[in-house]
Amino acid sequence: MNDTCALPVFSTDEATRIVRDLFGIEGRLQRLNGERDLNYLVTSDNGRFVFKIAHRDETYGMLECQHLVLERLAADKVMPRSASSVESLNARVIETVIGEGGIDHYCRMLNYVEGRLLSSVTPHTPDLLKDLGRVLARLDSSLQDFDHAVLKRRFIWNMFEALATLERFKSLLESDHKRELVEYFEGLFRNSLLPSSESLRRAVIHNDANDNNLLVAGDKPGELTICSIIDFGDMVYSWLAVEPAVAAAYAMMGKDEPLEAAAAIIQGYHESLPLHKSEIRVLFSFICMRLCMSVCICAQQKSIEPDNQYLKISEKPAWELLNNLSSLSPETAYQVFLDACDMNPQVPPSAQ
Repeated sequence: MNDTCALPVFSTDEATRIVRDLFGIEGRLQRLNGERDLNYLVTSDNGRFVFKIAHRDETYGMLECQHLVLERLAADKVMPRSASSVESLNARVIETVIGEGGIDHYCRMLNYVEGRLLSSVTPHTPDLLKDLGRVLARLDSSLQDFDHAVLKRRFIWNMFEALATLERFKSLLESDHKRELVEYFEGLFRNSLLPSSESLRRAVIHNDANDNNLLVAGDKPGELTICSIIDFGDMVYSWLAVEPAVAAAYAMMGKDEPLEAAAAIIQGYHESLPLHKSEIRVLFSFICMRLCMSVCICAQQKSIEPDNQYLKISEKPAWELLNNLSSLSPETAYQVFLDACDMNPQVPPSAQ
């Protein structure tokens, strides 16, 4: 996939016409946020839908893969609520439209999934974060035997490509301090991961469980649950432990006790899909590397679309968290995560 993030160029009137002509839906369209896709909420007499016009470089195979995954997750009842495809008038779930400059774009329609974005919910209680971990573990368990050729593509958000991604984009960072911070975590990643990388489990993962891709059900803090995960466009074949690490990286932002937030997600994940000690050992490096990838890719995206505020949504809290984590011992994080998974050896009474 091309690394540019420029959104497809279609007016709301054009999108409204496409929705009517291809899907037979008369409705009001409201623009939604998106990194690479142009997204609209469609409100009609027959319900609500999400209309998505894909980035010019998105492949048919990746969109097909997403629909197959949604079908698998719905069949396995992984989440209380799941998106599903809406067929066009041509009985297809993926259509093609022509955009600015005669460029072809794939487009599709999904049923709207009810729920509040986790980004709009406060506080993020330990129980809610544990539930997030459990839902991610169920998702990964459901996909254990799933395979599709596109999932092994080269992709800047895949942890397999982390070092290459940093090398390409860290020169765009705004200060020497920021580059030095990224390079510190780059060294940590090399030293902790590379010696054991071949022994770590690999799997198909969602790879983007940030708080704008997670839907919450319930009204009171003690009753909140993760009811759905959306946006499967960043799915990859990667190390399994990257899944809870990515979720933890975003959940730690803005928290007074970031390690506790990470530990809650890891605990929930481990309860449903037990992690190996070797995977727990590299979780901290994965968390920090995801944050480094995020700020470096953001720098690249800002150079292309300086006015797209959605691309900068995690930049400031990511830098703040990286600064905080730079003073934390990786061994301390490892022990906290072992405790969360109840895998720390018990001290004999005679030794106390």
